[in-house]
Amino acid sequence: MKYSLFLLSFWVFGLQAQSSKLNTQLHILLEETALVNYPITYVPALVKGNLKAIERILNNTSREDKYKYGVKNIASVNISLATVRELLKNRNIQRIEYKETLAHQLTHFEDSIMLKHNNALAAHDGWGVLPQGYRGEGVLLGMIDDGIEWQHPDFLNANGSTRILHLWDQNSTDANYFEPYFSYGASWDSMDLNRYQCTHLAGDHGSHVMGTAGGNGLASGKFVGIAPEADIACVAIRNSSFLSSFVDGLYYIFRQADTTGKPCVVNSSVGAYTSGHDSQDLYAQLVENILEVKPGRALIQAGGNARAFAMHLGATLQNSTTKTWFSKSTGSYYTDFALYADTSDFQQIDFSLQLINPTTYQVEAQTNRYNILRDFNIAGNVGQVRQILFNNPDGQAVELEIYVDQYEDSYEVYFRIGSSINNGYWQLTTQGTGKYDIWSEPSLTGTAQMLQDINVPHYNSPDSIQSIVGYWTTSDKVITVGAYQNRDYHIDYAGDSIALYTTGFPKSGIAAFSSLGPTRKGDPKPDITAPGGQVLSAFSISTLNFYRQTLNPRLNQDGWHVVNRGTSMSAPMVAGAVALYLQCKPYANYADIKQALQNSARLDSFVFAQNFALPNIHWGYGKLDVYELLKSCLIYGCTDTLAINYNPLATVADSSCGYLISTIKSVPNTTTQLDCSPNPAQHQIQIQYHLSSGLESTTKSSLEITDILGQVVWQQKLTASKGTLDWQKGDLPTGIYFIVIRDNGQISAVRQVVFM
Repeated sequence: MKYSLFLLSFWVFGLQAQSSKLNTQLHILLEETALVNYPITYVPALVKGNLKAIERILNNTSREDKYKYGVKNIASVNISLATVRELLKNRNIQRIEYKETLAHQLTHFEDSIMLKHNNALAAHDGWGVLPQGYRGEGVLLGMIDDGIEWQHPDFLNANGSTRILHLWDQNSTDANYFEPYFSYGASWDSMDLNRYQCTHLAGDHGSHVMGTAGGNGLASGKFVGIAPEADIACVAIRNSSFLSSFVDGLYYIFRQADTTGKPCVVNSSVGAYTSGHDSQDLYAQLVENILEVKPGRALIQAGGNARAFAMHLGATLQNSTTKTWFSKSTGSYYTDFALYADTSDFQQIDFSLQLINPTTYQVEAQTNRYNILRDFNIAGNVGQVRQILFNNPDGQAVELEIYVDQYEDSYEVYFRIGSSINNGYWQLTTQGTGKYDIWSEPSLTGTAQMLQDINVPHYNSPDSIQSIVGYWTTSDKVITVGAYQNRDYHIDYAGDSIALYTTGFPKSGIAAFSSLGPTRKGDPKPDITAPGGQVLSAFSISTLNFYRQTLNPRLNQDGWHVVNRGTSMSAPMVAGAVALYLQCKPYANYADIKQALQNSARLDSFVFAQNFALPNIHWGYGKLDVYELLKSCLIYGCTDTLAINYNPLATVADSSCGYLISTIKSVPNTTTQLDCSPNPAQHQIQIQYHLSSGLESTTKSSLEITDILGQVVWQQKLTASKGTLDWQKGDLPTGIYFIVIRDNGQISAVRQVVFM
């Protein structure tokens, strides 16, 4: 029996090019919330625009709005829906986003080998050309996950004190340690942990991840991480509001690193498979802004474990037709999915939906035929169409809603069909010329299931290509990690040999779960792979005790480490390696680090098993090689501070030092103090001086800056016996300069600075 189709409402508008100021989810929330509840309904959101204007507006409302922080042109806020409406009216506001999505720990459920596969032992011991061993000293190793077992021996120093400098549990309600800067959760520092005043409940996943990145093996002398002497900072991610909580956590860790001047790398083994996989959402943009603020920052992201899931649909039309079927998830009221496309690729495509009888494959009902330009008014808003398609036999209406969000050069088209019963399959039919992508799979995205291999003309089946997680994972400023097989057995707590292999996926070959690239824009992802197929690392003590009692086969014979697998395990290996790289080169930025990882990647027959091209969608640029990565950070040069060509960037001395003997001889043995920072510098330095007691006739003292030829480029009289001066290089060329203090015409102190 066919359903009779009728319309309740149909909105038709012409071409509009202005981007939407709200994303679809926030638009729907405003629509579905009663106006009377606007002032009391708060959301964690990101706002793009003038930061001073955003902060001023929030400070002047009578509600409990919170401006947390802003980087460049994006602010993280907690605001009421009433404030959302006010912000929309302000010309300084470009866009507001609030999204809720399924967050995943990127573990695919079912060491010493890990160190060997990553060639990390050579880096730890300073083999070959390395001038020293690298184990992460002086670097802050951060993690955003479900928490950490702060009492596990692998995260303690030999004297029993903690290696964890900062811990923020976003879920904690411990009022004694309320986190004031972000106004939620509780945070502790190392003093609190050493006094056992921390109430954080340890997470198994995060403990395993951090153990892989930076465990020191103190528990049993086994399964040392990549950066075993790095300092640690952890964020236990909030169970709700995953996206906004993540960017808050990232900001928190880098903020803590800045307080001590440490370079910092953060590992994320959590993620969401939704989004347009193009890094154009505000969450990805804010992550990029945070990374761009200064050098010495990096974010490592697990690529995902969706290799076996047909979650992606890619369609390219050349004056043609495609059809794909969607089925409603069990227990869901909606059949829903989102389509993503560049604006130039979707304006010549018409689309419609048909209800398909699951038995006869006949069309039972269908919608109108829509076109973005003809049928949706964007004009700064989310364009939308609503239809009542028909009434079910129980009298309940089946309603279609289509929302179109245009942001910059991309569309998100969200389809939502509400029905109290399962009417059958819904077919998306597209006609015309262009291309688009869909990511939809109930367990990964929380949306409808796409059906495979349906025998109807023009049918387009989903695949597992582009199955990496979304949002910032697809950013070229974030290092995305795939996984290969690490080990095929271990000895468990009972002394039995436990098989860990996956049939068809040999050790050292790509892991059965490792997600595939590229991004929606075609950019290569993942960037690199590391061993993620079966890794032994730390767990929470409560779970370890339970596993000991029950002789769980995942527990290693040492009783302190558990086997796990996923890109959750491969990403922290890269994070640990980057910590070692930052120990060697603390001023490296995200681009330097990414290029170094790509250039040092190890290649073998497994890397080319699926594709001879590099980078490819399976392996990126190849396998992590920690030793080769550390070799690439070495800079050969003059390390003598008295030499005219002293290079403070040099990590290995060579025979290139040159000297101006007359200048060196003219520096008397005084107690005048002179220093500058940063050194090396890019644009500006801060100079600090303190004249010796015999040189305090300041009217005769001066400070000058000369180039390498001795020509004075800047000079200033010193009017106090000590002080601080700021100097900007301006348009002067990069290179070596000298800071000189003179008293009565005589040099009393010299410092060399390098401008990059």
